[in-house]
Amino acid sequence: MRTLAFFSTLILLLSISVKINAQFTNVVVSISGTVKNAITKEPMTTYVTAYDQQNRKVNSARSNASDNGYYFLTGLKPGQRYNIVVEQPGYLKEVYELNIPQSSQYLEYSKDFALIPFAEGSSIPITVPPFELNKTKIRFGAEVYLEPFAKEFSTQKNSVFEIICYPDKASSKDENLKLTEERAKSLMAYFISKGVEPERIRIRGNSEPDPLNPPPLEKRAKGKRYIGTTYIKIVKLK
Repeated sequence: MRTLAFFSTLILLLSISVKINAQFTNVVVSISGTVKNAITKEPMTTYVTAYDQQNRKVNSARSNASDNGYYFLTGLKPGQRYNIVVEQPGYLKEVYELNIPQSSQYLEYSKDFALIPFAEGSSIPITVPPFELNKTKIRFGAEVYLEPFAKEFSTQKNSVFEIICYPDKASSKDENLKLTEERAKSLMAYFISKGVEPERIRIRGNSEPDPLNPPPLEKRAKGKRYIGTTYIKIVKLK
């Protein structure tokens, strides 16, 4: 009797598991948002594509410039991890990692993309500061934001670019210049490690904060510090 009860319980649990898995399998997850030019803020028409962890294309959607750059990508599944990729000639590739938890209900995520134009003469700010406050060593995780630049410069062998760093505060000009020059050298070493020839890299430090993005007059919220801007200026492409 005990053996029969055990197998009956096991079958019941398996049945419940199958039903739950079936629920998860049938659930659809979507992601929507806009795609715009990071500099001009103009809406763009391009493809937004989802890839699974084996780099297989799952689905894609087209953003609509006439509808504020809106896109709607669906067909994703709960419990999965995807790379949402936006590519357009003349722009840096954007990659967003989407981790979806298990769920038996419909989920929809929101993500806006701002594509950075890769054009000669443009100065491109690195959106997330690659340094900690008053530090010259590239912080952990900054490679995610630097890698698209490294790939682009490695591909375009005749390109020349300048690394421009600004200090975190208006203090000693000599100290600020030393800090920002060391930061630029750290970034130069990173790009060289990625295969970019040193003769194609220029560096420039600054003794005063960025006039286009100055330190805030009021104290920021706890944990949110102002870090001097870092720009990649494209001097030559061909």
